[in-house]
Amino acid sequence: MGSFTYSELEQAISAGRASRYLRSTISPVTGQPDPNAAVQLYELNVEISAAAWAVTSDIEIILRNIVADSMAAHHAATRGSVNHRWYDDPSWFTSGQKWFTSETLRSIATAMGRVGDPGPTGAPRPPEGRVVAELTFGFWRYLLVSRYEHSLWNPSIRGSFQGLSHLSGSDSRKAVYSAVERMNYLRNRVAHHEPIYEPSPSPAMQADQSMLAARSRTRLR
Repeated sequence: MGSFTYSELEQAISAGRASRYLRSTISPVTGQPDPNAAVQLYELNVEISAAAWAVTSDIEIILRNIVADSMAAHHAATRGSVNHRWYDDPSWFTSGQKWFTSETLRSIATAMGRVGDPGPTGAPRPPEGRVVAELTFGFWRYLLVSRYEHSLWNPSIRGSFQGLSHLSGSDSRKAVYSAVERMNYLRNRVAHHEPIYEPSPSPAMQADQSMLAARSRTRLR
């Protein structure tokens, strides 16, 4: 039995949340739940979530550094300006176009504001890494979507994933994005204190399941 009772668990996390653990303990034989087992399941979920958080946090740091360093190197090779950084988004990288959407630029502006980065004005700027650290996991995930395949992934980010060099530009981007989407989904479930021992399918998992179901229906015809 856990260190507290099921009644105490309800009081602590709400009856609605506690009931999710209780439902998971319903016996297939008696059809009855086990309150003590529900408390143990909750405590186990807390332990697993803590371990998952440590792993996803490390991966988030690694991912953002890979993407930021790749774009910084591409920017330096293309622009070579000491006053501009990759997140300043000048139209230098390709004729008449910009890297980022207005939504992405707003995220960057918010991060710059938090660390007091004045932009390429000539005034002293904080280290680039401080802005990188302020940008969310969702920001880095979004840079891997299809709209950035030709402007960011192929010329800049793809080379940092040499283990996927056997795949085309599109397939390699999809592979990385799919893995990152799944991890982002797990991270968010942990952050919102959701049960992760039996998680709901992520959008990517749902798409995979739909594809497999469609293939099965085709074979049965």
